[in-house]
Formats: sequence, structure tokens, C-alpha cells
Amino acid sequence: MKYSKYTKSLLLMCAVFVFQACDEDVLTQTPDHVISEDLVTNSVEKLQSLLTGSYNEISTGNYIGRVLYKRAAVKSPDFRFVQTIYDPRDYEQTEYRYEESSNNNGSAELLWLQCYKVIGNLNLILDNIDEAEGNDDVRQQVKAEALGLRGMVYFDLARTFCYPWAKEQGNAQGLPLKLNSEEVVIERSNLEATYAQIIADLTASLEMLNADSETQGSTKYITQLGLNALLARVYLYKQDFTNALAAAQEVLAVKDENDLMDVENYVFNDYTSESLFEMSVESENSVGSNGLGAQFDFRDGGQGDVIATQTFVDLLQEYTGDPRALLLTEDKEGTNAQFVKYINREGGAGLSIHNIPIIRLSEIYLIAAEACANGAGGGDTEALTYLNTLIAKRTTDFAAHEATETGEALKERIALERRKELALEGHGVYDFIRTGQNIVRPETDHVNTGINVNNLNAEAFAPKTIYPIPASEIEASGMVQTEGY
Repeated sequence: MKYSKYTKSLLLMCAVFVFQACDEDVLTQTPDHVISEDLVTNSVEKLQSLLTGSYNEISTGNYIGRVLYKRAAVKSPDFRFVQTIYDPRDYEQTEYRYEESSNNNGSAELLWLQCYKVIGNLNLILDNIDEAEGNDDVRQQVKAEALGLRGMVYFDLARTFCYPWAKEQGNAQGLPLKLNSEEVVIERSNLEATYAQIIADLTASLEMLNADSETQGSTKYITQLGLNALLARVYLYKQDFTNALAAAQEVLAVKDENDLMDVENYVFNDYTSESLFEMSVESENSVGSNGLGAQFDFRDGGQGDVIATQTFVDLLQEYTGDPRALLLTEDKEGTNAQFVKYINREGGAGLSIHNIPIIRLSEIYLIAAEACANGAGGGDTEALTYLNTLIAKRTTDFAAHEATETGEALKERIALERRKELALEGHGVYDFIRTGQNIVRPETDHVNTGINVNNLNAEAFAPKTIYPIPASEIEASGMVQTEGY
């Protein structure tokens, strides 16, 4: 598998610990990572199964299913932990309080290992798919999806473990880029090379994918529409606003304002009209009480340890009839600050059997608006068109809330709209980091939460806004630690 030596050894140890805790039948089974390597010998069908497993690995609690999205929320000004917490996760408190260090790094190690585990599986697919026996159409689809997923995973690693493009552009530290299953890579590329690889993977996938079926549920896989959406996001982070707009327009040529949810149907069911790519979660791959539904909702046995700050509640009250405000419900403290976007499917067991959106149509309108506000396309005029298209769907009194700002005020308005629309979808603090903004969290939002008032705010580009490379990885491989840690 394609990890650093430390990562590979740790995965093997984890497998041993899991099997030791199971019954005798399980003890006779081969560890998962060994099964994966056996699967990718010569069969397209088996490689397709490994690809399905990779989707499931992305949806786990150590990645999309909790760590990434929860981190984005609690480090932002919009969410906090409740005042009294039952059995808190200390590592998550570390993140919330901006107290990370190379040895005490919150969930950094969990996310790092999980992402490189997924990349390892995808590299196994890509190394073997061309020579595998099987249907050529399936072969091409599997290869295309594997490339697209690898690009997405590397992007999530880059925006979490690397300083943003806005700091030093492509000269900043990037990631170790492991592109086949045999090599061990410990050298960090620069950010230019990291983004080039991300874009190359997504673009190659787009050129290779079969045409979209546009059937209900098809967006649980990488599609052409989803890839253009992801490219728009990546280009936005890279501050390549011309290409961000172009990719967004590719999406908007297929999905338009009629596909946006509105005040009458703003409900996060599976595969809404806005779905471009989402992780499918069923009872078999749900992480239960460790998942997003349980983390942000204490009803029916959920943990509900994270609630909206008063700052965010006030944001949601700005528009008349805003359906996003209706997602607020009673929390553990007796106020209405529980923001419930993820709801366990009716009749399902567990607390987090719900799909997880990766990217939605609303975000594409906001990307297009931001790209134009930064000089792409028709500038502020076109930016207002995109922004107001979304705002019109989020209020019953558009005339009172229509955006008319220009210049920096327009960029600020777009940023506020992103906070309201994309909350709990893996953005939050990342939007502050990528745009080089100071993160300001009012003390009144965090009374009695245990947070040191000196750690409420974070200056733009401060080391504590990004994860350090886990110290165990540094010690084992000799990889260069992130500057500032």
C-alpha cells in the first residue's frame, strides 16, 4: 500500500488490535489492508469493489463523516461546544480552543491516516486497472472515478494541512504526493505542485468519465457534473477566479435556478435537486453516534455537543422567512441554537444514517458570484446576478434583502451568504483561512465553555489555523514539519 512506513505499520497494528477484540471467527479472517492488495490482481470487477470500499472509507468518522466537517464548524465563529459536556473528546476540545501543537494535534492524525489510507486504495486501483481482465467500459469508469476521488482527497488534505494559496501562492509548503502503490514519499512538494496534481487528477477524470445519467441517486458517485463543481471549488481556493467561474458555468449550463431549493422545500433529504456529489450512508456504513447527525442533534439519543453561537443565530434571522433559520431547534442548554441539517432517516437504526453532501448547487452560485466579484467574467454586475439568484430562494421578501453592494462590501456579503448557506458542510473556518481573514470569535459567544479568552481569535495565516503534520509521522519518516510548528 502507498503510505509512509509509519502509516503502513500503524494501519497493520490497528488491524491487529481490532481482530484481538473480536470473536474466534473474525480472528481467522485476513486483515482488510491485505484483502485489498489481493483484490487488485487482475479483475476489473474486484477493482470496482475496492472503489466502492473507498467511497465508504471517505464517509467514515475520521474523514467526511465527522472530523473534517466538525473541525470546520467549531473553529469558526459560528459554532461552539455546549457549556456542560458529557464525556467530551479531548482532541476535539483542543481544536475548538485553538491549542494544537505537533504533539497535541486534535484530530490531525486521524484525518491524515484516513486520507492516505484512501489514497493508498485508489493508487492500487490505478496501478492495476489497465492490465486487469474485464469489461473495458467498466474499466474506464473505475479508473475515472478513482482519479477524481484522489484529487478530492488531496484537496481536503491541502486545505487542512497547508497554508492557503493567499499566503505565499504556490511557494508555500505542499503535501507529499504519493501517486503509486509501491513508492514511499516523504518529501513535501510545494503548493503549486500539490494543486497541479489535484487539478490534473480531476481533469483527467472528467475527460474519461461516461456521460452523466442524471437519474435519482447517481450523484452518490463521481460524475461529470460533480467534477466540474469540485474543479470550481479548487480553482476558487487557488484564487484562479477565471477558471473557477468557467467550471461553475459548466455546472450551471446543466443545473439552473429551478434546481435550487427554496423557502417551501429547504429540506436536506438524500439527493435533493441541488445534489452534485454526496456520500451515500446506509445502516451498513453509518458511524452511528460518531456521525454528523448525532454530533449536532441531541434528540433521540444524539450527542448534540455542538450548537450555534449567538452570532450565527443572528445571521440566520436577517432575512424575512429564511428557511435556514427553521433548522434551529432546542438544544441542551434550553435555547434554540441546535442547528439540525442532518437528520437520521426515518425508521433507520443508529443516529447518523443520512447522506453527507460534498458539494451542492448553492455553492456553485456562490463560487460564481465570488469569482466575478474578484474580477472574472462580468465583474460586480454578474456577481450580483448569481448572488441574488440564491438570495431570492432564501427569503419571502426579496425586495427587502436584494444585494446591491459593490467592491469589498460585495465580497463581504458573499462571504456572509456562504456562512449561512454552507454551514456544517465542511466550509466554516476554511473560508476564513483561504481568504486570509482574521478569525474573530466574540467572548460573549463562548461563556463558560472552558476556552481561554486569549485563544478566541486567530490572526490570518497563523500556524494554529491549520493542522500540523502528526509528530508520530514526522518522527517515523523524517518528513519536514509545517512552518510555525
